[in-house]
Amino acid sequence: MARTQANDYKQKKTHIVDVATELFASKGFHATSIMDIAKACNTSKSSLYHYFDSKEQLLYVILYDHAVILRDSFLPINNDSNADASDKLEIFAQKLLFHNVSSRSKHKLILGELDSLGAQKKNEISILLREPIESIFDSLVNINPELEVYKFLQFPVAMMYIGMINWTHTWFSGEGELSTDVFGKLLCDTFINGFSNIDLRKHLIL
Repeated sequence: MARTQANDYKQKKTHIVDVATELFASKGFHATSIMDIAKACNTSKSSLYHYFDSKEQLLYVILYDHAVILRDSFLPINNDSNADASDKLEIFAQKLLFHNVSSRSKHKLILGELDSLGAQKKNEISILLREPIESIFDSLVNINPELEVYKFLQFPVAMMYIGMINWTHTWFSGEGELSTDVFGKLLCDTFINGFSNIDLRKHLIL
């Protein structure tokens, strides 16, 4: 007979995820033990295993759920028929900055602890994370049509754009006059005004 879940099962599971996220982000995945998480949750090690089979599964759930949120947040941008390429890249930057600020610890784990998972779990999350990246290919081609000719540059160029944003979590708070919307527009304009004038053929000639 299956074990009946307590009424507060989901609440406790969410609490464990939140606590583990902060511990993994501050101490590192490998330096954090199941006992560390149990103590921080004011529960026992055996009780923790009632919710998660292993520390790796716990990290997987954190990264997978966050990757799904990112994918579902960014994919609709490309389907907005009322926005041009520049608008879409600007919205993308603003949303990514927002997620970086509001989910700073999870973002840090996505960047730094994905390799701590086994190959299959890592691949599942990598596929989810790649979808939003590929979703801006069309916008980048619209800005610089040569990118349609040199298709192998689409992913590197997309990552160059996203790379401008990803590491802002180390210093950017999103508070004061430099909000996520203001900073997102600034980053987008800086990228587009430079990238639109690049002759890709020139850069490919060694």
